[in-house]
Amino acid sequence: MESLAPLVDRMRALAAEELPSPRACKIELWDDGTYDIILYHSMGKDERQQLRYERTTGEILWEHFQGAQWESESFSGGETLYEAAYDAVDVRVVDTVEPPYS
Repeated sequence: MESLAPLVDRMRALAAEELPSPRACKIELWDDGTYDIILYHSMGKDERQQLRYERTTGEILWEHFQGAQWESESFSGGETLYEAAYDAVDVRVVDTVEPPYS
């Protein structure tokens, strides 16, 4: 986690400029050594603004989702897949960071 601190600090500084308060941070670490970082502000149950680190490109993206809902697809054997769907999505790149963030 210590190696992620500069990236998280950069994203927190950007969030202060780009996102309304209050903000939350979610970091997911995966077994393969990759990770996801999202700082977000929820504006009710169906609207959200967030900054997300895109590890494949090094970009920090600002995203605004409106009209959130869940779509489901059922399969044989009783399995159901749920996927988020939105009425509107706005996305823009706010910064790009260089490795060692993979």
